[in-house]
Amino acid sequence: MARPYQKANIPGPEMGVTVSDPVVMTNLLKIPMKKIFIIGAESLNWELDGKKLADYLIEIANKIECHVVSTGHAYKYVKDKISDGKLYDMSLINITNRLSDKDWTGLDGEGQYSMAIFGGHIVFYVSQALSRIKNFTNWVKTIELDKFAHPNARFSLPNLSDDDWKEFLNSLIEKL
Repeated sequence: MARPYQKANIPGPEMGVTVSDPVVMTNLLKIPMKKIFIIGAESLNWELDGKKLADYLIEIANKIECHVVSTGHAYKYVKDKISDGKLYDMSLINITNRLSDKDWTGLDGEGQYSMAIFGGHIVFYVSQALSRIKNFTNWVKTIELDKFAHPNARFSLPNLSDDDWKEFLNSLIEKL
């Protein structure tokens, strides 16, 4: 288990695991569950060899065919790159609250989500969202695709260098 990126992040008795193999992450993303992908505005600030993280996340979201929520100002960038009717604009706090509400019927009105995938968020901000979901739901599995270990996510990447992160994301996209 990788150490949490935030040294003071003490998650309690339940800790998620880090996934360092893109094949394992691919298999997790292919599990037949109702999924939602939350793309954060930080995805516009992170670049891996000139390609925005948002572009990697958009490719992944399109391959797993799920609803996508963009947070902050990411919507303007993402809106023309996601399948019609699959993209929504919402704050991270709002979507976290909805995922924690057992009676919420999802963005399509057909039921709550079983898996929430996160990417492109400020570390300390998404850590709190993941903590809320982990501690107050038992129906949503979480995956975090940023390059930091998040013990509050059920599955996250280990702390990676930019080169390793790029290699992981490219391999993940290829295998999906």
